Amino acid sequence: MSIKIAIAEDNPLTRKQYTQQFDYLKEFEVLFMAKNGMDLLKKLDKLDELPEVILMDIEMPELGGIEATAIVKDKYPSIEVMMLTVYKDEENLFNAIKAGASGYLLKDSTTEEIAEAIKEIVAGGAPVSKSIARNILKFIRGGKPGKKDEQKINLTRRETDILKAIVNDDTEYAIAMNLGISEHTVRTHIKNIYKKLQVHSRGAVVRAVYEKKLLDR
Repeated sequence: MSIKIAIAEDNPLTRKQYTQQFDYLKEFEVLFMAKNGMDLLKKLDKLDELPEVILMDIEMPELGGIEATAIVKDKYPSIEVMMLTVYKDEENLFNAIKAGASGYLLKDSTTEEIAEAIKEIVAGGAPVSKSIARNILKFIRGGKPGKKDEQKINLTRRETDILKAIVNDDTEYAIAMNLGISEHTVRTHIKNIYKKLQVHSRGAVVRAVYEKKLLDR
Protein backbone atom coordinates (compact mmCIF):
# COMPACT_ATOMS: atom_id res chain seq x y z
CA MET A 1 0.00 0.00 0.00
CA SER A 2 1.14 3.55 -0.70
CA ILE A 3 2.18 5.93 2.05
CA LYS A 4 -0.25 8.83 2.32
CA ILE A 5 1.31 12.24 2.71
CA ALA A 6 0.37 15.92 2.73
CA ILE A 7 2.59 18.88 1.95
CA ALA A 8 2.54 22.39 3.43
CA GLU A 9 4.54 24.82 1.28
CA ASP A 10 3.83 28.45 0.43
CA ASN A 11 5.95 28.68 -2.73
CA PRO A 12 3.86 27.62 -5.78
CA LEU A 13 6.97 26.68 -7.79
CA THR A 14 8.16 24.42 -5.00
CA ARG A 15 4.70 22.84 -4.76
CA LYS A 16 4.88 22.13 -8.49
CA GLN A 17 8.30 20.56 -8.00
CA TYR A 18 6.93 18.30 -5.27
CA THR A 19 4.04 17.28 -7.54
CA GLN A 20 6.52 16.18 -10.19
CA GLN A 21 8.66 14.36 -7.65
CA PHE A 22 5.81 12.40 -6.13
CA ASP A 23 4.33 11.52 -9.51
CA TYR A 24 7.64 9.75 -10.00
CA LEU A 25 7.56 8.16 -6.54
CA LYS A 26 4.70 5.72 -7.07
CA GLU A 27 4.82 4.30 -3.52
CA PHE A 28 3.43 7.58 -2.16
CA GLU A 29 0.01 9.20 -2.44
CA VAL A 30 -0.25 12.96 -1.97
CA LEU A 31 -3.63 13.62 -0.38
CA PHE A 32 -3.34 17.40 -0.71
CA MET A 33 -1.02 20.39 -0.72
CA ALA A 34 -1.49 23.41 1.51
CA LYS A 35 -0.17 26.93 0.97
CA ASN A 36 0.40 27.61 4.68
CA GLY A 37 -0.22 26.20 8.15
CA MET A 38 -3.74 27.56 8.39
CA ASP A 39 -4.67 26.06 5.04
CA LEU A 40 -3.18 22.75 6.18
CA LEU A 41 -5.29 22.62 9.34
CA LYS A 42 -8.49 23.45 7.44
CA LYS A 43 -7.86 20.68 4.92
CA LEU A 44 -7.02 18.14 7.64
CA ASP A 45 -10.34 18.86 9.35
CA LYS A 46 -12.22 17.90 6.18
CA LEU A 47 -10.49 14.54 5.62
CA ASP A 48 -11.94 11.14 6.46
CA GLU A 49 -8.52 9.53 6.08
CA LEU A 50 -5.51 11.34 7.51
CA PRO A 51 -2.03 11.44 5.99
CA GLU A 52 0.66 9.39 7.66
CA VAL A 53 3.31 12.05 7.10
CA ILE A 54 3.21 15.80 6.55
CA LEU A 55 6.12 17.50 4.82
CA MET A 56 6.21 20.90 6.48
CA ASP A 57 7.93 24.11 5.42
CA ILE A 58 8.98 26.45 8.24
CA GLU A 59 8.54 29.97 6.91
CA MET A 60 4.93 30.40 5.74
CA PRO A 61 2.42 33.27 5.97
CA GLU A 62 -0.58 33.25 8.37
CA LEU A 63 0.70 30.23 10.29
CA GLY A 64 4.28 29.01 10.10
CA GLY A 65 5.46 25.41 10.04
CA ILE A 66 6.69 25.14 13.62
CA GLU A 67 3.45 26.56 15.05
CA ALA A 68 1.39 24.36 12.72
CA THR A 69 3.40 21.30 13.76
CA ALA A 70 2.58 21.86 17.43
CA ILE A 71 -1.15 22.11 16.61
CA VAL A 72 -1.09 19.05 14.34
CA LYS A 73 0.66 16.90 16.95
CA ASP A 74 -1.79 18.01 19.62
CA LYS A 75 -4.86 17.39 17.48
CA TYR A 76 -3.67 14.47 15.34
CA PRO A 77 -0.92 12.69 17.31
CA SER A 78 -0.78 9.78 14.84
CA ILE A 79 0.51 12.04 12.05
CA GLU A 80 4.28 12.25 11.68
CA VAL A 81 5.72 15.64 10.70
CA MET A 82 8.93 16.05 8.75
CA MET A 83 10.28 19.55 8.28
CA LEU A 84 11.47 20.11 4.71
CA THR A 85 13.17 23.49 4.77
CA VAL A 86 16.10 25.65 3.77
CA TYR A 87 16.89 26.45 7.42
CA LYS A 88 19.62 24.48 9.15
CA ASP A 89 20.30 26.74 12.14
CA GLU A 90 20.01 25.32 15.64
CA GLU A 91 17.11 27.50 16.75
CA ASN A 92 14.71 26.34 14.03
CA LEU A 93 15.91 22.75 14.37
CA PHE A 94 15.29 22.49 18.11
CA ASN A 95 12.06 24.49 18.00
CA ALA A 96 10.77 22.08 15.36
CA ILE A 97 11.73 19.06 17.47
CA LYS A 98 10.14 20.64 20.53
CA ALA A 99 6.93 21.22 18.55
CA GLY A 100 6.78 17.53 17.70
CA ALA A 101 8.55 17.07 14.38
CA SER A 102 10.11 13.65 13.94
CA GLY A 103 12.41 14.53 11.05
CA TYR A 104 14.27 17.50 9.60
CA LEU A 105 15.35 17.48 5.96
CA LEU A 106 16.85 20.26 3.86
CA LYS A 107 15.12 21.23 0.62
CA ASP A 108 18.23 20.51 -1.41
CA SER A 109 17.77 16.81 -0.60
CA THR A 110 17.40 14.54 -3.62
CA THR A 111 14.11 12.87 -4.52
CA GLU A 112 15.54 9.56 -3.35
CA GLU A 113 16.62 11.04 -0.01
CA ILE A 114 13.15 12.46 0.58
CA ALA A 115 11.56 9.10 -0.26
CA GLU A 116 13.87 7.21 2.10
CA ALA A 117 13.27 9.74 4.86
CA ILE A 118 9.50 9.34 4.58
CA LYS A 119 9.82 5.57 4.79
CA GLU A 120 12.14 5.91 7.77
CA ILE A 121 9.79 8.22 9.65
CA VAL A 122 6.84 5.86 9.05
CA ALA A 123 8.96 3.00 10.40
CA GLY A 124 9.57 4.95 13.61
CA GLY A 125 12.84 6.61 12.72
CA ALA A 126 13.90 10.25 12.93
CA PRO A 127 15.60 11.21 9.66
CA VAL A 128 17.84 14.28 9.67
CA SER A 129 20.00 15.75 6.92
CA LYS A 130 23.65 14.87 7.45
CA SER A 131 24.73 18.49 7.24
CA ILE A 132 22.84 19.35 10.45
CA ALA A 133 23.34 16.09 12.35
CA ARG A 134 26.44 17.57 14.00
CA ASN A 135 24.31 20.26 15.63
CA ILE A 136 22.13 17.60 17.24
CA LEU A 137 25.14 15.68 18.52
CA LYS A 138 26.55 18.86 20.01
CA PHE A 139 23.25 19.52 21.78
CA ILE A 140 22.97 15.95 23.10
CA ARG A 141 26.48 16.16 24.53
CA GLY A 142 25.26 18.94 26.77
CA GLY A 143 27.17 21.73 25.08
CA LYS A 144 30.32 20.90 27.04
CA PRO A 145 33.03 22.59 24.99
CA GLY A 146 36.47 21.15 24.62
CA LYS A 147 39.66 23.18 24.78
CA LYS A 148 39.29 24.19 21.15
CA ASP A 149 35.81 25.64 21.81
CA GLU A 150 37.02 27.41 24.95
CA GLN A 151 39.74 29.19 22.99
CA LYS A 152 37.23 30.52 20.47
CA ILE A 153 35.07 32.16 23.13
CA ASN A 154 37.01 35.13 24.43
CA LEU A 155 34.49 37.86 25.23
CA THR A 156 35.48 41.37 26.23
CA ARG A 157 34.03 42.94 29.37
CA ARG A 158 31.64 45.04 27.26
CA GLU A 159 30.54 41.98 25.28
CA THR A 160 29.89 40.15 28.55
CA ASP A 161 27.71 43.03 29.75
CA ILE A 162 25.73 42.91 26.52
CA LEU A 163 25.51 39.12 26.71
CA LYS A 164 23.86 39.43 30.13
CA ALA A 165 21.42 41.95 28.68
CA ILE A 166 20.55 39.59 25.81
CA VAL A 167 19.82 36.80 28.31
CA ASN A 168 17.52 39.25 30.13
CA ASP A 169 15.77 39.87 26.77
CA ASP A 170 16.62 43.58 26.79
CA THR A 171 16.09 45.48 23.55
CA GLU A 172 18.99 47.10 21.71
CA TYR A 173 17.62 50.49 22.78
CA ALA A 174 17.48 49.45 26.45
CA ILE A 175 21.02 48.07 26.29
CA ALA A 176 22.29 51.29 24.75
CA MET A 177 20.59 53.43 27.41
CA ASN A 178 21.79 51.26 30.31
CA LEU A 179 25.40 51.14 29.09
CA GLY A 180 25.57 54.72 27.83
CA ILE A 181 26.49 53.79 24.27
CA SER A 182 24.79 54.13 20.89
CA GLU A 183 22.47 51.49 19.40
CA HIS A 184 24.91 51.21 16.48
CA THR A 185 27.67 50.26 18.93
CA VAL A 186 25.34 47.75 20.59
CA ARG A 187 24.60 46.13 17.22
CA THR A 188 28.32 45.94 16.47
CA HIS A 189 28.99 44.19 19.79
CA ILE A 190 26.09 41.79 19.20
CA LYS A 191 27.45 40.98 15.75
CA ASN A 192 30.84 40.17 17.32
CA ILE A 193 29.17 38.02 19.99
CA TYR A 194 27.29 36.06 17.32
CA LYS A 195 30.56 35.49 15.47
CA LYS A 196 32.43 34.32 18.56
CA LEU A 197 29.63 31.98 19.66
CA GLN A 198 29.02 30.82 16.06
CA VAL A 199 25.29 31.54 16.25
CA HIS A 200 22.79 33.54 14.20
CA SER A 201 19.99 34.49 16.58
CA ARG A 202 19.24 35.67 20.12
CA GLY A 203 17.69 32.33 20.97
CA ALA A 204 20.87 30.53 19.99
CA VAL A 205 22.89 32.99 22.07
CA VAL A 206 20.82 32.22 25.17
CA ARG A 207 21.17 28.49 24.55
CA ALA A 208 24.94 28.85 24.20
CA VAL A 209 25.12 30.79 27.47
CA TYR A 210 23.50 27.96 29.41
CA GLU A 211 25.17 25.11 27.55
CA LYS A 212 28.66 26.56 27.85
CA LYS A 213 28.04 28.25 31.24
CA LEU A 214 29.45 31.48 29.84
CA LEU A 215 28.16 33.69 32.65
CA ASP A 216 29.09 31.28 35.47
CA ARG A 217 32.81 31.73 35.12
